[in-house]
Amino acid sequence: MSFKIQYASDLHIEFPENGKFLKLHQLQPVGEVLVLAGDIVPFAVMNKHRDFFSYLSDHFEITCWLPGNHEYYHSDITERSGSLNEKIRSNVFLVNNTSMVHRGMRLIFSTMWSKISPAYQWQIERNLNDFRLIRYNGYRFSAEAYNQLHEESLTFIQRELNNMKEENAAVFTHHVPTFLNYPEQYKGDVLSEAFAVELFDLIESSGIDYWVHGHHHTNTPEFTIGSTRVVTNQLGYVQRDEHRQFETDKCIEF
Repeated sequence: MSFKIQYASDLHIEFPENGKFLKLHQLQPVGEVLVLAGDIVPFAVMNKHRDFFSYLSDHFEITCWLPGNHEYYHSDITERSGSLNEKIRSNVFLVNNTSMVHRGMRLIFSTMWSKISPAYQWQIERNLNDFRLIRYNGYRFSAEAYNQLHEESLTFIQRELNNMKEENAAVFTHHVPTFLNYPEQYKGDVLSEAFAVELFDLIESSGIDYWVHGHHHTNTPEFTIGSTRVVTNQLGYVQRDEHRQFETDKCIEF
């Protein structure tokens, strides 16, 4: 018997245009589990959006929300990083570096972050909002801390894949796991290292069914690495017209 996992990311409901769009085009409950793959709303203002979380709770059996980078804007990342499985509503969970088994399929959740090289560190730290708007243990967020979060996430994902007993699995990350089929408009951009990391070999050898990601606000067509289908469903910034290919009912099916 088949079942569906619904997914979406980069809803950015903190922005009025996105909030209005989602009220007119609500997420349609067609999957048994809804996974929100990051950049949904900053933790600092999530209490202003209780209606959104109530809608999720009322219309979806289970919702798993993994943080993106924007979740940490105007707050300290150390307060909600590492392994998370926090109950937001009775059936809505904030998840990071954790996994669950649903109907015999393992769902692996991690923000993942990417990896910033020394060559681009100076430019990325000065041009990416993450390093102005996120605090780390009371101090300025740095590329070193960013890379540490990446290593922790990658270690978690590798461990999950190595120890997996289930036949089927999907990985859900906010950051992009490969530069393959990366959006043309961003190729060569110095900031790209803060959006994607090359995990082609890991994905190809993993044999997992799906890898779902968000983050670059471009709904690139589905493609495969080995036997793994790489998919995304991002709303992006409505005011920048990035939402045209977003689907309110997009699912992966087993």
